[in-house]
Amino acid sequence: MLLIGALGISVLLAEIGARIALSMLNAMPPKRPATDKEAHLVEMLQRAPHPDIVYELQPDLECRFQGVTVRTNSLGWRGPERPTAKAEGGFRVLGLGDSVMFGWGVEWPQSGIARLERLLQGALPEHAVDVIGTGVPGYNTAMEAALLKLRGLQLQPDVVIVDFVGNDMELPNFLLAPADFWRVDHCFLIDLAYRAWRSSWLDARTPFVWAPGDGNGHFESDPERSPPEYRHLVGPSAFRRALRSILDLGQEHGFRVLMSCHYSLSPQAKVICRDLDIPVVEVGDRITTWLRHEGNPTYVTSALTVPGDDPHPSAIVHDWWAEAVFTKLEELDWLPK
Repeated sequence: MLLIGALGISVLLAEIGARIALSMLNAMPPKRPATDKEAHLVEMLQRAPHPDIVYELQPDLECRFQGVTVRTNSLGWRGPERPTAKAEGGFRVLGLGDSVMFGWGVEWPQSGIARLERLLQGALPEHAVDVIGTGVPGYNTAMEAALLKLRGLQLQPDVVIVDFVGNDMELPNFLLAPADFWRVDHCFLIDLAYRAWRSSWLDARTPFVWAPGDGNGHFESDPERSPPEYRHLVGPSAFRRALRSILDLGQEHGFRVLMSCHYSLSPQAKVICRDLDIPVVEVGDRITTWLRHEGNPTYVTSALTVPGDDPHPSAIVHDWWAEAVFTKLEELDWLPK
């Protein structure tokens, strides 16, 4: 009995110590990734100012990630610094997306956003053209809608491109760790031990934890099985609400909305875009034709994806995406005269 009692008291004291330690770590500024070694995604993140955005890239980063150089501007987005005010007579495109629009595994000049900007600048020499990508790996469409409202509107876009990826109805990659360090329904000692064990990628100071999975290799997409504070961000209804919100903002602030995809939209996403009358541009047919011409290699191991059995598109597909978006903007007559 004495041994059991002593063990219980020890565990209780350890739990109290873990809560104190995590509360102190959570108050510290985010750790900056080292410039001399490959960074992990979570090292590049910080808590977002709005709970529906959850996390964002740290501003003014310069590091190596997925084998390429990643630099972020003062807004925390990959790409060059941009003035908030659009140039007089300028034409500005704002891209909302996640890892694909971020340019995962691709040098910035080879990304779809940079390529689209060059195409538009060549076609509109009399206009100051900006194409700004706000992509952050792991975002879903609901988070992107919140980002647009909080930070994107100030950039005065003429066109907003919403880039679809298959996880856009799922939870984001990371959620905020429980912030109430004195709640009785959570064991923070386990949290601290897990962070110490996985310290190679998850610094103890991070305020994030992995989002729960669905058991099939994806993050949870069922609102009923998601943490209560994130249920409104996942599932088809959340996807529809997010697009409706973006369209409403477009009507209010004078920009048009285009849905894009580096492959093909899911059937569910296509139906929702059709219902909301959102024009869509996809690259799937071009990818299928290329694979057939090359003897039907597996997409993930082909030259169309970045190395290492990674499904993210290579610079080839980024080029195709930019060309397809540019052509669609011309077809829609959305370019300035």
